[in-house]
Amino acid sequence: MDKISAYNTLYSVIKQLLHLSAPFAPFITEHIRGQMQTFTTEKTKEKDLSIHLNYIPLSSPQYIDKQFLEEIELVRRIISLGLSVRSKNNIKIKQPLASLNIRIE
Repeated sequence: MDKISAYNTLYSVIKQLLHLSAPFAPFITEHIRGQMQTFTTEKTKEKDLSIHLNYIPLSSPQYIDKQFLEEIELVRRIISLGLSVRSKNNIKIKQPLASLNIRIE
């Protein structure tokens, strides 16, 4: 039973990923979706439709971690400031720094 549940979860994840990737990689996502249809027993019209004619999955606000997003915004700001300091001092990005001190207030 656990094996079947794992397969169903994997199928759902790949299906959602294909729907999200379809605008960027249309041919490969359509091909993979066609190959995956052989593993399903769904009797819906979805089998006949192209992946591009289906709806894009919607996000759920319950899964959004606001604290994590704030932390990522801080990291992006630090990176941006670091790049501007490198630019002002003509230090290439690939050149490692001996040290870097960051004070967060």
